[in-house]
Amino acid sequence: MIKAASGIGVGAGAAVHLSNSVVPSNSVAGIAISGGGINIDATTISFNTIGVKQVGGSVDLSNNDLSPLCRHALRRFA
Repeated sequence: MIKAASGIGVGAGAAVHLSNSVVPSNSVAGIAISGGGINIDATTISFNTIGVKQVGGSVDLSNNDLSPLCRHALRRFA
């Protein structure tokens, strides 16, 4: 999941568990959530414009490295 617009996209009805992964260098977001839910554990999210972009749905984060090299580590939009 490298050098895409969004490394991982989570939409309505999705239930995703991401663990022990690396999500670098995506132009829009490392992980984009517009619905559904994602549990992110032990994952490195770095060099993205936005590390985790949440427009809808739910996000659970634990034991991750959200790099300060992302312009925004976590952005929630209403």
